[in-house]
Amino acid sequence: MRHDISEDWSVWRLHDGKGCPLPPGTIAEVVSEDGFGYTARQVARVTGGGYSSWNWDHYPELKRITRYRVRKPRGLYLLEERMRDVKDPALT
Repeated sequence: MRHDISEDWSVWRLHDGKGCPLPPGTIAEVVSEDGFGYTARQVARVTGGGYSSWNWDHYPELKRITRYRVRKPRGLYLLEERMRDVKDPALT
């Protein structure tokens, strides 16, 4: 089966500005907005901590993250790929 890049990411989730919902070390693609209304999209590793763009209490000093998606670990991709190849004996 051919690898599809879109399978490496979770669905987009809207962020509510109440702090970071992800554990430190997670690779996430985020869309953020600055005080002028400009948006940016970037991929970064979540570091944690209260003073960040995840917490909208710091806006407009910091950008605010409005939506995000998480990069799936390579092992999860491999497991999903393997599960697609496994035949369920109950179905045969």
